[in-house]
Parts: sequence; C-alpha cells; structure tokens
Amino acid sequence: MKHFKFMVAALFVATISVLQARGQDTLVLKVLEENAPKYFNAPGMPRFSVIGKDQEFYLGIGGYIRGTASYDFGNPIESPLYFIPSAIPMNPKGGNGGLLQMSAASSNIFFNFVALPQTQDKVGAYVDFGFAEGMGDYGFSLKAAYLTYRNLVVGYTTSLFTDGSAAAYTIDQQGPNAMTFLFNTVINYRLALTRHWSIGVGLERPSVNASYHTYTSGVSQRLPDIPFYLQYGWKEGKGWLRLSGIIRNMYYRNELEGRNVDEVGWGVKLSGASPLSHKLTLYSQTVFGKGISSYVQDLQGLGLDMVPVDPEGGRMKPAQVVASYCGLQWNVSPKVTTSATFSEVKCFLPEEVEGMGGDTYKEGIYFVSNVIYDVSPVLSTGIEYLWGSRKNRSEETRHDNRIQVSLRVNF
Repeated sequence: MKHFKFMVAALFVATISVLQARGQDTLVLKVLEENAPKYFNAPGMPRFSVIGKDQEFYLGIGGYIRGTASYDFGNPIESPLYFIPSAIPMNPKGGNGGLLQMSAASSNIFFNFVALPQTQDKVGAYVDFGFAEGMGDYGFSLKAAYLTYRNLVVGYTTSLFTDGSAAAYTIDQQGPNAMTFLFNTVINYRLALTRHWSIGVGLERPSVNASYHTYTSGVSQRLPDIPFYLQYGWKEGKGWLRLSGIIRNMYYRNELEGRNVDEVGWGVKLSGASPLSHKLTLYSQTVFGKGISSYVQDLQGLGLDMVPVDPEGGRMKPAQVVASYCGLQWNVSPKVTTSATFSEVKCFLPEEVEGMGGDTYKEGIYFVSNVIYDVSPVLSTGIEYLWGSRKNRSEETRHDNRIQVSLRVNF
C-alpha cells in the first residue's frame, strides 16, 4: 500500500512538472514570436531554444535548408530564386526559349534573443542570414538585424511601409511584383491603441533611384523617409486592414543652375488579410503614389523614382505608380495548403518626360498558383506555377512561364 501511495504521488509530481514545462514552452514561443519579423517568407519559430538562469533570457536558433528546381519557357528569367516580371528579357538570344535552374541559396539561419522577457524592460534582438547574393548566386548575406525595446524597432529590417504578412506563401522568394517590400535601416515606433486598433510611424534611411540625364546628377539625401500606418485587426490578429502612407524628400542636382532641387514623393496604400472562413483567407494590397518606385518590388533598380522632364534645363519629376494584387489561400487540410495570387504594376511617366526611350518599363503582370504539402513538422514540399509579362513604353511585350518544385527542412 505504501508503495502504491508513493507511485501515485510520484506520478502526480511528474504530471505537474510536465504541465509546467509545457506552460513554459508556450511562454517562450509566445515571447520569441513577438520578437520575430513579419516580413514575406520570413522563417518560422525555432525548433529548439535555450532558457537562461532565472528565465532572464530566451535564445532561439533556427532556420531551414531549402532546395528548388525550376523550368522556364517563353523568355526565361535568369534567377533560380526570384520570378521578377521586370527582369524578363525583351531581346532574348535565339535558341534560349527554355531554362532549367536549381538552387539551395534560399536557405537561411536566424538567431532570436529576448532578455528580461517577463518585465517591462524586455529587450529583443533578431539576426537573420541568407545564403544568396544578387539574383541567386551563392553567398552569405545579412537579411535582417534589429533590436526591439517596448514599442521601438531599431536596425535593419523591412520598412514600415511594408505589410509583408499580407500575402499568401509562395516558393518564389520574390512574391507578388506589386508588393511594397523593401529592407531598410529603420527607427520605427508601433503602438497598440486598443484591442483592435494600432498605429505606427518611422524614420528610415532615404535611398533614391532615379534616371539622371545631361544636366542632372544624384546628390546625398538630407531627410529620412517617413512611413506611417493605422491598422484595424480582428479574429485575434488573423484578420487586419492597414492604411499606410509615406512621405519622401528626394534631392537631385541641377547642374545647369548649380543648385540642389528637392522633389517630394508620396504614397498611399491599403493592405491586409481577411479570413473568409476557418480555411479560406483573402490577401490584398493596392498602392498609389509618386516617387515610390524603390518600394515596389517590380520597379526596384529601374531608375523610376524620378525621371528627366527637361534635360536641357536640368529638371526632373517623380514617376507615378499604381500597383495591386489579390490572393486566396485555402487550407485544404492540416497538411495541405493551396493558393493563387494575381498582381499588376503600372508606371506612368510625366507627360513632359524627355530622354526616356521606348524600352522603358511600363507595366508588369504576375500570376502564381501552388500546392504546399507539410510531410511532417520538419519537412515540407510543394509545386508552383508562375506566369509573368513585361510591357515597355513602345508597347512591346514579352512573357515567361515557370514550373518549380521545392523541398524544405526546418530546424
């Protein structure tokens, strides 16, 4: 009888210990998740974590190894990672209508650290490294590195003008070409006003990508970009609608007059996710503005923040952008997810523009559909189809198709 009582007591203590451990694990995951980034295709939670003495710090280490294989037909984009409509070759070399590509460069590793997690002075640090450079070459590069303290985010991460969670998952590392997505050095402040309402405002490093001509040239920038947003959320954060804005002061040099000129860029965006049922979610974004090409994925690096309107007089103006996408994601079962997204970008140059040829980008279209299968909590695979087109000011159009598969191991 004594042995039986001892066994019951031991079992009771063991059960309590397990429950406490599970509760602690839940707390650790919650704290690390709050400190983790929300940008598009960001890595998930770490598979293991370290808890410091007296639970004064948590450290999560994780990442994934992912291999992809793709085949392009049409006018192939030479990048195994990114399907970018603006990168579709407009004058492809004959005989290159198909392209097989393989890569493991989209793999990554991250470190998620939180100190004093159960106090008001909680401090977080997050560092994310990738293994790709350029359009898909192998390398080791920093993807994100930032600190969090209360409502502040300081460091290198996505711009506050980015709503990276408002898009369905894709194997394509780029995602919808209309998405406003830019990594930047930031000082951002976010605040939850109520259970449903939240706001954010930031000061971010300015970077202007313009097409200089004859009597114009680039100069160092003087003022930070200022993004801000107002957001309404519901269903415990699974649904939200965010109204965002951004103001930019873009400086260039009028060499003819020997002075610097300041052009103002601005943008307005509506984005979010709407759970239509417990299995179906709608993702969308629409952005409109002038001088914001650097923030729209398909336009980055094309020199369309500002364009020459009077080359002989040394004048420039910002280009106008309209970009939208809409996607649906269906969780077929706990292990199978499928999605489809349509995205379009249009760039309108000022009527008085000069010096921009017919080969200048005018419009890009992007479509993606995939099926993702989670074999286990560690292993997932998927297949995806993409179609894209690019149209220039000359109305010349080219398109590309891609079929790709992936295998991903999380750790």
